[in-house]
Amino acid sequence: MISVIVPVYNVEEYLEECLDSIKNQTFTDIEVLLVNDGSTDGSKEICEKYCEKDRRFKLINQENQGQSVARNRGLRASTGEFITFVDSDDIIKDDMLEQLLKNMTSQDIDIVECWYTNEKEELEIPSPQNIPIVFQGDAKEALVSLCRDNIVRLNPVAKLFRREVILNFPFLEGFIYEDVYGGIGILKYIRKMVKINYTGYYYRVRSGSTMNREFSSKNLDLFTICDKIEQLYKGAQDLLPYIYRRLFHLVLMHVVDYHIFDGNPYREKYMKYLKRYSKSSSKSFLMRAYNVFPKHITRISKIFGAIQWRYEKYIVKDLWKGVN
Repeated sequence: MISVIVPVYNVEEYLEECLDSIKNQTFTDIEVLLVNDGSTDGSKEICEKYCEKDRRFKLINQENQGQSVARNRGLRASTGEFITFVDSDDIIKDDMLEQLLKNMTSQDIDIVECWYTNEKEELEIPSPQNIPIVFQGDAKEALVSLCRDNIVRLNPVAKLFRREVILNFPFLEGFIYEDVYGGIGILKYIRKMVKINYTGYYYRVRSGSTMNREFSSKNLDLFTICDKIEQLYKGAQDLLPYIYRRLFHLVLMHVVDYHIFDGNPYREKYMKYLKRYSKSSSKSFLMRAYNVFPKHITRISKIFGAIQWRYEKYIVKDLWKGVN
């Protein structure tokens, strides 16, 4: 059985579409744990309606404590051999669970991942009969892929976890960017991971999401998360260069997205972390550019970011078409 954990908070506009996509999965041996995180709109009532009509749906109510607490609450209540997470404003393709489970082919595979998309229309593309594997490797290889190639992704969604792995590494509570810690940290404890060339998850970006908020002091959680990741991998000298590479790009993304320019009270802190990570032996183009042109890194990163987005969107997935 697969336990589908859905943290719910004030998403009445999108919730039914999300729950319908779960209810209509071709793989039917599921339990759906809806963790209502103190919603103040009609989300709770929508959850209750689905629970009344489908015994696979179960509602857990809690005071508003944040997404990580809600996910962990769902984990503790789950009973499935495998676990997946769906955000309550997102949608999954009708055969996503079937395709992920189909590739959980041996007892030493702990995570199977697929692509996610920001374009809903991609979920309407029929699934091929034979879906190629784009990545298969152990813990170290998965971490290198995440930090260097970005084939393996940080997000906990669009993944199927073996139960004991995710239970032994629950979500970090009380911070934003907890997905960064979880996405990098859990790879320390897996045996093998697989990624398939299949787009099964629609990731909705809303104006109220973490990705679209104005800067606040809470965004400084990023540095706490970075420090915790470094501590987690302390002593893994062969892996730290790749981790520093990924953390460099996360900090630089903040500088660009939140306009951490001269005169910003936090600029010195950001520059301190960028300088430290830029000394990594695993250097990307932007890290090399920073070492040569530190004053122009923001402009360079904007140009490079636009090129990289198009590369990932139109090229990376297509590289694997026809490969089996």
